Amino acid sequence: MLNSYWEYAGTRYRNKFQAIDASNGKVRDISYHAFPDSSFDTFDFSVEPKESFSQLIKDRALQLRDTYPYLKLWFSGGADSTTMLNTFLTNNIFINEICVYRFSPNNCFNDNEGDYEILNYAIPFLKKIQNEIPNTKIKIIDYGKDYYDQILTDSWFYKKNSLSLRHFAIPKINGKNFCNIFGCLDPLVISDNNNNFYHEIWDTSNASELANARNIELFFTSPNMLKLHSKQCHLMKQYLIDNPTIERNNWNEQKKIIRNNLRDVAIAPEPSWFIKAMYPKDNMFFNTKDRVQYKQYSKTQKDKIKYLYSTATVNNYVLPNLITSHKARTLYLGKG
Repeated sequence: MLNSYWEYAGTRYRNKFQAIDASNGKVRDISYHAFPDSSFDTFDFSVEPKESFSQLIKDRALQLRDTYPYLKLWFSGGADSTTMLNTFLTNNIFINEICVYRFSPNNCFNDNEGDYEILNYAIPFLKKIQNEIPNTKIKIIDYGKDYYDQILTDSWFYKKNSLSLRHFAIPKINGKNFCNIFGCLDPLVISDNNNNFYHEIWDTSNASELANARNIELFFTSPNMLKLHSKQCHLMKQYLIDNPTIERNNWNEQKKIIRNNLRDVAIAPEPSWFIKAMYPKDNMFFNTKDRVQYKQYSKTQKDKIKYLYSTATVNNYVLPNLITSHKARTLYLGKG
């Protein structure tokens, strides 16, 4: 199960902006801890697991099924969640619930360009296969005007861990007999001048937004099955070795490789306007989908957002201007 947090002066925080607030501007003194589990320290990531990737993802699905009475798979139609879903379906491994979320600050849920993949592909696909999985509940969760009107307050940043406008909250359920499954982490690798390869875990990954949620399982990365995470990193490493013209340490290029070569074909093709990249120097727009969603906000909502991202302060600091990246782990993958 995911266990990650930020730490400052001996205090742990599940919310990144709370740690930033506590640091009073000393953001470099904040540390990020992802999977603080001894298994990550003792596992030899330099050796590629002998099992095939397809066998390991099947084993992971079976492991989750055997561990939790109730599985909730969060589906977007992208390559990661498509691969997850296909693994359960093709191996006849039961999923209790498939969840899809939609955003619309003006309640136009069926006309939100930011949810292009969800509206045009993910939801229609799930409706199409519902007869094949009649015992699986398909749940569409909407975050609309009332949600954004309520959450766009001075406490906005204390409810999230990134700058993205596409904030969502996983429904809180008591108990430990269930898990929320998300398709993380991406096997992004780097290499140095001596042809050593590494994988690094940072708080800029999608998983960091899940730090303050309960009962989270990352499908591709877990201390309970490190072979799977290692295998996908080695597949990326080998792809870069076999294709020397690709710029090795370009993460945007590696994201393309992941989608096109290391995952199943996505149910939802990405729209032509979507650039899967982050803009850390742009406070208001974390990625392209944020820019698209911003168009839907009312003038009142936009004014609140502009205030929060450019004027509101804590300890005399504008919090978005203090955002920085923190690395949790470096995993050595061996030489190329």
